[in-house]
Amino acid sequence: MTTGTFAAGSRDTVPAPRLPARHLPWLGPLPAFYRDPVAMLRAAREQVGNAFAFPLLGQDIVFVCGPEAHAEVFEADEAVLSPREAYRFMAPVFGRGIGYDAATPEEMDAQIAPIRPALGSRNLDTYARVMEAEVRAQVARWPAEGEIDLLAELNRTTVAIATRCLIGEEFHGRMGPELPRLYHELESGIRLAGMLSPKVPIPAFRRRDRARAAIAEAIGEAIAERRGRPPGDGPVGLPDFPSGAAPGQDMLAVLLAARTPDGHPLPDRIVTGILIAMIFAGQHTSAVLATWTGVLLMRHPEYVPRLRSEQQELWTPGSPLGTRVLHRMELLDNCVREAERLHPPLILLMRKALRDTTIRGHHVPAGALVMVSPAVAHRMPEVFRDPDRFDPSRYGAGRAEHRRPYGLIGFGGGKHRCIGLAFAYLQVKAVWSVLLREVDLWPVTSYAPDYSTFVPAPTAPCTVRYRKRSMETS
Repeated sequence: MTTGTFAAGSRDTVPAPRLPARHLPWLGPLPAFYRDPVAMLRAAREQVGNAFAFPLLGQDIVFVCGPEAHAEVFEADEAVLSPREAYRFMAPVFGRGIGYDAATPEEMDAQIAPIRPALGSRNLDTYARVMEAEVRAQVARWPAEGEIDLLAELNRTTVAIATRCLIGEEFHGRMGPELPRLYHELESGIRLAGMLSPKVPIPAFRRRDRARAAIAEAIGEAIAERRGRPPGDGPVGLPDFPSGAAPGQDMLAVLLAARTPDGHPLPDRIVTGILIAMIFAGQHTSAVLATWTGVLLMRHPEYVPRLRSEQQELWTPGSPLGTRVLHRMELLDNCVREAERLHPPLILLMRKALRDTTIRGHHVPAGALVMVSPAVAHRMPEVFRDPDRFDPSRYGAGRAEHRRPYGLIGFGGGKHRCIGLAFAYLQVKAVWSVLLREVDLWPVTSYAPDYSTFVPAPTAPCTVRYRKRSMETS
């Protein structure tokens, strides 16, 4: 696509203002965008407003910001603003024809449909027990005190939780300690270069492809084992729970029980791709959100005694950690929500314009990539008072700043809002419910976002100092 197409428009619209050209026309502001896209976009918004255009790697970008603009983007007809076309670069991770690479929006919806019951509220109580067990097991491996890479530890924990809850014990046991490394290599393949072409021959993409093949092979073995099981035999080690298909089933069982419109079982390739997509989409965002929650609590330790008091009031020692208890932890919920606001797992959300349209009165030409940034939107003082301040009370009664439609968009919005949001929040709250009871944490350094991927965690290593707490103090 050539740049400079934004002069077009109707008498009723105006083109989005272009950023001052201090860059090569084809590359655009690539160095600044690559180094820190949030800082670049925030500075541009302050300079030219809530809608502007610029080229990037030969692609015309229209950036919009603000709840009203977000509503127009998230609620647009997919024949006009297409998420599928914007995220085609995810095909090497999910697999050809899976998710955003499905042939039609209807086919993508059909792939997602069987997943919803497995992520529904009826199953979350069982998932909470798995989450608690995995966090406790991880902490049990640590010496009495020392230093850890918090992101790496939480990544291992969330990988174990996701694989046990979604694929089952066979896969979890088969892959063991290899899984966190493979998922990390899969995640590291989501880079800016993928917007240009997901097949650029760079080392990160080669590692991505090898990791994807290894995970797919292991899932394929779990599928083969499960298909060969006598009827009624459920997954090993996962407590029975209603899944929407039959008792005692995880997401793999739900997908194996699903049928195509013509009544046939889903092909193994589709089942594998959906599972990889679900775990990829949810595991890393949960690990990152949990890590930033911890970083913010270490920066603001005045909240820790209050959080521990809430734990003691609501969660009786020795009792299982269930959804009813977790849902009542309002302060912890507000702290996690504030971590989502200040450090959203997804810093860029995109749509491809398939035909000319308008957003907030600005002309958007066909072929442009429409971009929204939760990281920029969440720092708008028009929406969030004193937006750079960590303030969990902004979500309480009388303020409820997150209730403004399309104000808090860390997990997207509209039809394509993350379907695993409840699972993610439950997981982060379960993680910190256990950690608040079992360890004291102190920061070792400052923690800056790593913008080399689309899901920016603190730059590695995210080292923290810890000491296990005695039972008397926990």
